[in-house]
Amino acid sequence: MKRSTLGRFLLQGAFVLSWSSGYIGAKLGTQDGGAFNLLFWRFLLVVACLGVYLNVRLLQVTWAQVRHYAVVGFLSQFLYLSCLYVAIQNGLPPGIAAIIAALQPLMTAALSTGSATERSGGWEWAGLMISFVGVAVVIAGQYSSSGQQLGLVMYFLPLAAALGLTLATLYERRTVPPKGGGLVLPLFIQSVLTLIGFTGAVLYTGTLSIPRAPDVLISIVWLTVLSTLVAYLSLWMLLRRMSATHVAALVYLEPPVTLVWAALMFGDAIHVSTYAGMAVVVAGLLLVRLKRPAVVCAS
Repeated sequence: MKRSTLGRFLLQGAFVLSWSSGYIGAKLGTQDGGAFNLLFWRFLLVVACLGVYLNVRLLQVTWAQVRHYAVVGFLSQFLYLSCLYVAIQNGLPPGIAAIIAALQPLMTAALSTGSATERSGGWEWAGLMISFVGVAVVIAGQYSSSGQQLGLVMYFLPLAAALGLTLATLYERRTVPPKGGGLVLPLFIQSVLTLIGFTGAVLYTGTLSIPRAPDVLISIVWLTVLSTLVAYLSLWMLLRRMSATHVAALVYLEPPVTLVWAALMFGDAIHVSTYAGMAVVVAGLLLVRLKRPAVVCAS
């Protein structure tokens, strides 16, 4: 195996593991601490780390960047993470949350109607509907096996999270991002605005507290290093080596990785209906990938 091939393979593994780690870290931290409190301390640490790294480059921030990345940060960080963490805190298994949230690339493909190169056709919508059926199978099986102890609304929160990330993606595609800043500065701006949001949330809910439990402290560092810094860096490096479509396809490896990880770490059960639902989700993905109509470009 060539060194470049091995390097890309390891980078893809780091991407999948780091993004899957967010679901595991969420359950680890919310068992002994509130979701908003965990997210507040996570982003406080993220902002501190990125602020030290950027240093004087923070003086380059413009109001145009703040306005643009405020929208992106609200949808892709505050809304996305709030929905996922609240659901996991209230008992939704991380693997199930990952399966539902993994619909995001298909939702983006189905709602991308802005240009000829990304316009969705019937096959995309059919694939999306099939994948939704797969997720419904997972939810039905999990809901019935749990004795209906977990409300259905908790299963729809990851779906709302996926929709938020989809809207953030579409907003990024259809607007002109402010020039300058690279990739780290936009992440810093988004994180600062997200921190402000979680500060308001934790004060409003009265759940602000200094973390002392070992699991919560480990989770904060875990989520900062693995689920934010490593995940973002691996994404940035992969986009330099692979197409955005191929990188998005790696998202579908997150649910099985998260399921196995949660089973080993927390003893979460994997039901037969979960396997069946995942198979249906994969079928929907393959339908989109294999039957995507070719785009004819004018010469």
